[in-house]
Amino acid sequence: MRISTNSMYQKNLQNILNTQSHWQKSGLHLATGKKVLCPSDDPMAASQALVVKQAQARNEQLQATRQSIEKSLARQDTILKEATTIVQNIQETLVYAGNETLNDTDRADLANKLQGFKDQLISLANSRDANGHYIFAGSKNDTPPFIVNEQGQVSYVGSQETLNVFIDETREIPINFTGNNIFLIGSNIKESDDSTSEIDLFASIDQALLALNMELDQGTEADAVAFRDLLAKANKGIDNCFSHISSVRAQGGSLLAEVENLMTLGKTLDIDFQTQISELEDVDWYEAISDYVMLQASLKAAQQTFINMQNMSLFQQK
Repeated sequence: MRISTNSMYQKNLQNILNTQSHWQKSGLHLATGKKVLCPSDDPMAASQALVVKQAQARNEQLQATRQSIEKSLARQDTILKEATTIVQNIQETLVYAGNETLNDTDRADLANKLQGFKDQLISLANSRDANGHYIFAGSKNDTPPFIVNEQGQVSYVGSQETLNVFIDETREIPINFTGNNIFLIGSNIKESDDSTSEIDLFASIDQALLALNMELDQGTEADAVAFRDLLAKANKGIDNCFSHISSVRAQGGSLLAEVENLMTLGKTLDIDFQTQISELEDVDWYEAISDYVMLQASLKAAQQTFINMQNMSLFQQK
């Protein structure tokens, strides 16, 4: 087998190039802090890291959804809290309205006050979120869910369907309550004494307004009885509505707590995913620095050997 001076040079040059390539890649590992720069560096680690990153991405999507739902549920809770406060004010007003020492003027003043409460409740029922969507309109959230006709009667024109979203792989919850299921779920609810009462907040307020606008100063005993009956029915309806809105608020609070718990879990999972990815992809600094220094020394030695060989021929080699 013939060995020429040229082939010897080529062999040593190739050795230098290979060592330089390994040294440069070692430097890249140090610069990026990653031991897996491409799948060929560690196919098994690269494959495992891909699976973990996919799980991490899914967790991040769920976390973003939970964050949005948390804001929505918190906004709804704030509105329902304001609504219950107004309903309590209405209850106090109606109790005071039953005072038989009041005259027509006093009752008219109470009616004006009650109308103000009604207007506030309609405004709350037509509240919007940060994106301009009507919160209590169900899936038809681009138009106000409650409208008022010329007679002052309130109607729900939103959707009957709630918007449902997955907050976990298998857990789906409604992100809003429809207005009809909060403020006017129905009428003629059967009581324990076989009487009926409203669970229609606005209809109950209208009954109270009707009673308060009756002229009783010059009225008969029959008018007074009719006033008391109408006011009692309105009172019962308002009480039912207060209990119902409080129940809906409690449901929303339970959902909000569930979402917050999942957000906490999601944050923990994200930390776990980052740890796993780091263990699979990040360099061992002591090992990486050692490899870099050793390859650098090998490269310098190879370069120096090549320089020394330039002035030597094959016949000068021992």
